[in-house]
Amino acid sequence: MLKLLIPLFCFALIASCADGSKTSGLELGNFIKPTYTQKESFYKCNLIAGQTLNSVEKFIPKFIENFALLGDSSEELFFLFPILQSKLKTSSFELLLRHNNSDSLDKLDLTLSALSFDEIATCINPLTSNNSFKITNQSISNSPVVTEILECNYLDGFNYATMKLVLEQFTDAMIKNKFNVDLTYSDNPLDGSNFQWTNIFQSLDSRIEFVESWQALEVSKEIQRLLLEQSACKSSRLYSRYKVL
Repeated sequence: MLKLLIPLFCFALIASCADGSKTSGLELGNFIKPTYTQKESFYKCNLIAGQTLNSVEKFIPKFIENFALLGDSSEELFFLFPILQSKLKTSSFELLLRHNNSDSLDKLDLTLSALSFDEIATCINPLTSNNSFKITNQSISNSPVVTEILECNYLDGFNYATMKLVLEQFTDAMIKNKFNVDLTYSDNPLDGSNFQWTNIFQSLDSRIEFVESWQALEVSKEIQRLLLEQSACKSSRLYSRYKVL
């Protein structure tokens, strides 16, 4: 009886490993999860009529001083101004807070309120905070930098577990070709089908150089095919990102 069970077990194991169906992707998703390192919260803001970028610049030193009084210096705060047709748009912008716990959001809200930031700009608080981790270990610390954000949705039957192999292949190609791009993956904890890429470049010119060099590689076509097979993305958004904290 044991001799009969062993071949049956091996056959079942081989079949399960060979099955590249959408169902297997869903099953993998039950135990292959990203290792998150931080949270990202976005505030969408619009300048009040009569206010300018100069108003925001004058506000920042006061904000830094008051925020520091609340303790803990683990948070990072960035101002993101949209880039449209290579020109900076300042009438609307986003605040990006990187943090490790929900108390950081309360700290930010309290500081903005105490300094009457609503007299400079109206901001919509984030509905949720994305979980995120860095794909590459590049460190582009200068400010400002160019940030490219790409919002995507997994197609039916796909998830991070199926995308993980693509990410590893992509990371290997980045390292091999010594591309200086900082990449972050994040997703919505309330909806696992939504995820976001964030690419950091030193400048618009360096982004153009990267795109041209990447598209010239043979491996880029294969990775592009795999990405399109698993997800659908909106057009990317470009920002000039200024670090405040």
